[in-house]
Amino acid sequence: MPRDDGRTAASAVPRSAPGPAARAPRWVRGTLWFGLVAVTAYVLGWLVAGRVRDGYDPSQQAISELFELGAPWPSRGLMIVGLALSGVAFLLLAPVLDRCLPGEGRLGPVLVAVAGIGTLGVIAAPCSPGCPGAATTPFDLWHTIAAGVGYGALVLAPLPFAWRLRSAERTLAVWSVVIGGVAGALFLGYLGGAFAAAPGLAQRGFNTLADAWYVLIVVWLLRRDRRVSGRGREVTT
Repeated sequence: MPRDDGRTAASAVPRSAPGPAARAPRWVRGTLWFGLVAVTAYVLGWLVAGRVRDGYDPSQQAISELFELGAPWPSRGLMIVGLALSGVAFLLLAPVLDRCLPGEGRLGPVLVAVAGIGTLGVIAAPCSPGCPGAATTPFDLWHTIAAGVGYGALVLAPLPFAWRLRSAERTLAVWSVVIGGVAGALFLGYLGGAFAAAPGLAQRGFNTLADAWYVLIVVWLLRRDRRVSGRGREVTT
């Protein structure tokens, strides 16, 4: 009679591939989907708003001019909705990314939360017509600070996440360095006036790159969760 030392029972259970052992909670998946929709809606918002605003030149004018004081409602409404959705999404994504992504380090999630605060802050303080900068009205000062802090956090967040992911997800870490590095360089060049010939285009460049990183991370997490779900069904059957 064969000896039963537990090895037979253990060998009957399929081994899972490396990765998380259980699906994310439903609220986590819902937050990821909301973040994906919100970031996409923001980008589509300024694309459409720039087209419906008469006389607006996206290569020269800032995104903020689409919802400046006195801006027509079609462009202003689109931008307020897009900014509100993305601002809330960043605040919700910050703890979810900290929970779901492997590795250690809280700087990345903190920067995502700061990006959300800055994004919502610019809604509360629309700039004067033409967005002349901080040295004009208190609203312009508030707008400049909120936009600068929010954009800075938005474009730099991929870099600490790259460090956090360097061991567990090397490919994702490399993409985070590339996207964060290029977006950060464009942002610093924009602040330094290096793109005086097309400042609006430069702003859209670093903004879109940064948003693309959030889309990349969310899609990666959702696909990972789907793979976990598939492995769970295989084991139960």
